[in-house]
Amino acid sequence: MRIPQAIRIRLTLWYVLVLAIILTTFSGGVYVALRESLYSTLDSNLESRAAALAGIVEIRNGAPSLPAQAAVPDRDREQFVRLFGLDGRLIVDTSPGGAAPVDPEALAAARRGRTRLRTTMVAGEPFRVLAGPVRRGGTIHGVIEVGQASEDVTDTLGNLLMIVLLAIPATLALASLGGVFLARRALAPIDQLTRVAQQITGEDLSRRIEQSLPDDEVGRLGRTFNAMIACLDEAFRRQRQFTADASHELRTPLTAIKGQLDVALARPRSPEAYREVLEAVNQDVDRLIRLVGSLLTLARADGGQIPIHHEAVDLPLLVTGGVDQVAPVADHAGVRFTVLPGPEVTVWADEDLLLQLILNLLDNAVKYTPSGGRVTVGWEVVDGQVRLWVRDSGIGSPPSICRSSSTASIASTRRAAVQAVAPGSDWRSAGGSWRRMAARSTSRVSPPVARRSMSGSRSTGTPSRAPSAPNPLTRLLGIRVPAPAIPG
Repeated sequence: MRIPQAIRIRLTLWYVLVLAIILTTFSGGVYVALRESLYSTLDSNLESRAAALAGIVEIRNGAPSLPAQAAVPDRDREQFVRLFGLDGRLIVDTSPGGAAPVDPEALAAARRGRTRLRTTMVAGEPFRVLAGPVRRGGTIHGVIEVGQASEDVTDTLGNLLMIVLLAIPATLALASLGGVFLARRALAPIDQLTRVAQQITGEDLSRRIEQSLPDDEVGRLGRTFNAMIACLDEAFRRQRQFTADASHELRTPLTAIKGQLDVALARPRSPEAYREVLEAVNQDVDRLIRLVGSLLTLARADGGQIPIHHEAVDLPLLVTGGVDQVAPVADHAGVRFTVLPGPEVTVWADEDLLLQLILNLLDNAVKYTPSGGRVTVGWEVVDGQVRLWVRDSGIGSPPSICRSSSTASIASTRRAAVQAVAPGSDWRSAGGSWRRMAARSTSRVSPPVARRSMSGSRSTGTPSRAPSAPNPLTRLLGIRVPAPAIPG
């Protein structure tokens, strides 16, 4: 739980930091804009007042003077006026207590015809002061200086600054609480995913995240996690089944070898008896070699390491050859073989793998068909796809035997792009092999996959039904596999 909390805190801190930068920038902009606006208004008022007073200044003997009514001090002590001669002599001063400081640079600029604004302290109060020339007929006769208390402006700006300094921390505090809440809600599925992941073990992969997830990044992560766990669950289940099947198959010859050796060692025997035991053990060892080879094939199939060599294969000739190889075993077991010839057809596949598949089907049928029974082999072309089937009168087997860990592995290696060619009229014989010389239509299908019915009466290969392929381990080890019955 430590990592999700850290993520939650980091998200909240980043959110608060970004919000603080935004609020500070916005508040600073508002403060500067308001300050400029207030001082601009104040300066405009000072300019208007200075212009009005300069217009009523009287020039007597070249010296400026103000009418008595304009030289009255302000009762509220919020504004004042001062009049200077060209020589810098103070003629009129209505500043509070005459305490307004004189700025020689401002007076000198005004005597040159320029207007100068400044902020100064008068009797302990801030004042905005404007100094400008007094002109008559284009001649400067003196300097007029007006001042206005800027306390209202500073008070307004101070109040705004106080509000900003109080509002920003309060806003950030509320935003941090909201950020923690939102981050917790957003990361709740990740917390659940972590808890589920902590509860998952190799023995129990049934736990899943609840499916009521939003269609966003976190929701897709949860659904991906569920899909991954489902794949792992299926892989573990197949592995356990594969181990059980392999152990069962390997135990039989090992038990036979152990029993034969125990009997041989129980008491002294003749060389002929020992030879018989060794021959029996040799047969069981051969079977073990075949079983281990089959397991190695399955391991290579899981890793996709089985090479597939495509070539044109005469299916009727291949089936007939497979039947000829199994016929001696069938004759010894008292099982009769019947081949129902289908149309001449050439397929594009790996001949060795396809022959191995046919031999597995035939050997499986002979092994589980009682003496006097019959095994029928046939093939047909339906909608451009080849269908190979083997039907027997055997005992069948339960459906659970076809559920193994490597069903898709060997099935995928035998799904080797078999190309079935529809029957036509232009077939020729070359060295006992039939080849199609002109094809009117072709279609891609999967190679035949072995199946056996529950009743034990049939086993079939259906090229176009690869997704429902049976257990490859049972095919390679000669175990009977249930499948739907084939009509006819």
